[in-house]
Amino acid sequence: MLDTGNYYAQRDGQLAELDDKSLTSSEYLRRQLPGAEVVKVFNNIFFKHLLNLARPAGAADRSALPIAGDSVAGKQAVTGFLASIGYDALDYGPLAESWRQEPGQPVYGTPYGPFEDEKGTPAGTDVIRAAIEAAAR
Repeated sequence: MLDTGNYYAQRDGQLAELDDKSLTSSEYLRRQLPGAEVVKVFNNIFFKHLLNLARPAGAADRSALPIAGDSVAGKQAVTGFLASIGYDALDYGPLAESWRQEPGQPVYGTPYGPFEDEKGTPAGTDVIRAAIEAAAR
């Protein structure tokens, strides 16, 4: 299952385990769907940038998207899907680390440019890795 969502307390209502950071939103989702192979992806990129930044494999300006999940098979499937639509995947770990790509973190939207620029700015694996590593709770 692709988890493309983000938790916003003002929209979703208060969820204590998310507010106190004892669970990530993806771990919370997985708990709601027992047996699901949840992979966090697509939640950090503006939909117009997603449309406009796809590039063929090997392109110098190919963008990457971060993914997190607990299932190796699930992450492999998502990586293959991303490749088929013109993106590299940056697998940075399990769902417990998925907070690194949630709202307020450096990889959330920023690497791909402002919303006003619908074409977006390509952000390769190195850029996305640096943003993931700069995340702080």
